[in-house]
Amino acid sequence: MPYMAVPEEIRTRLSRWCAGRIPESERAQRQIAYTIQGDEVTILERRPPAYPELGSAWSATPMARLRRRESGWLLDRPVGPGEWQHDADGSDPIELLDRVTV
Repeated sequence: MPYMAVPEEIRTRLSRWCAGRIPESERAQRQIAYTIQGDEVTILERRPPAYPELGSAWSATPMARLRRRESGWLLDRPVGPGEWQHDADGSDPIELLDRVTV
């Protein structure tokens, strides 16, 4: 299957979606973010380190994965470390993400 880059318009909408999931007052304790690799977008829940003296990197737990295809988008959910299960298909990735509980 040919590689299909994630359009800039979708990246902008993803940023807004992630920012809108967590109230400003909670963002020091929890954030929602995304990463893109090729035609896949992984939605992550990020948390600060429990022991900052051991390192300042936030943890990142996958919550969902979007895969872009010619026919639209596929939404997958994690079922184990590095394992995903297909959940839904659609033409709008943000509408698919609205199914994800944060």
